[in-house]
Amino acid sequence: MLDIDYLERVAHYFDSGDCKFEFENGEEERRLLILDFLERLMELGEKADELATKLIFKDAYATLLTEEGVAEAEAAEAEEKGTKQ
Repeated sequence: MLDIDYLERVAHYFDSGDCKFEFENGEEERRLLILDFLERLMELGEKADELATKLIFKDAYATLLTEEGVAEAEAAEAEEKGTKQ
């Protein structure tokens, strides 16, 4: 499912200027296909960013789900603000 080679090919398609060339010189159907592809890719990027954040900060999110975890986070934030002043 994780096809890094495909992502590299897409990156090359963008970096080489091929995508821009095809859009500027393509038929209307091809241009719409490119726009649809880019839109879907941007949506996936947003989902990937959200998922990566959740995966990386999983423990932090988990602690904020309990009253004790929230209290600890608020105390740490208050302490940090006190030391900065």
